[in-house]
Amino acid sequence: MTYRRWDIVAVDFPFVEATEGKRRPGLIVSSERLRSEYGVYWIAMITTAASGPLANDIPVTNPARAGLQHACFIRIGRIATINDALISRKIGELTNRDRTSVSALLRRYLP
Repeated sequence: MTYRRWDIVAVDFPFVEATEGKRRPGLIVSSERLRSEYGVYWIAMITTAASGPLANDIPVTNPARAGLQHACFIRIGRIATINDALISRKIGELTNRDRTSVSALLRRYLP
């Protein structure tokens, strides 16, 4: 299946510290061109931030539309390169307001 930018998907998101991953929601932030040319997506981690959000975490303003059961944050500091095999399904999508916030933060780090 092909996914698009701003889709929220269930993905085996890799840990920085280890080779394993954890099934969690992730936000596709890459373009269709990356997928068509390389067969991968760039995905930002979505977290409940149980121990508290980080300074640049972006709150998901409509968790239901995003397919999330709890209040969550998009953590732009944790982006992984993922192929289709690690994505189990689309669970939702981001609102236009949240897309604007994510785009602005991405431009800060990827000018």
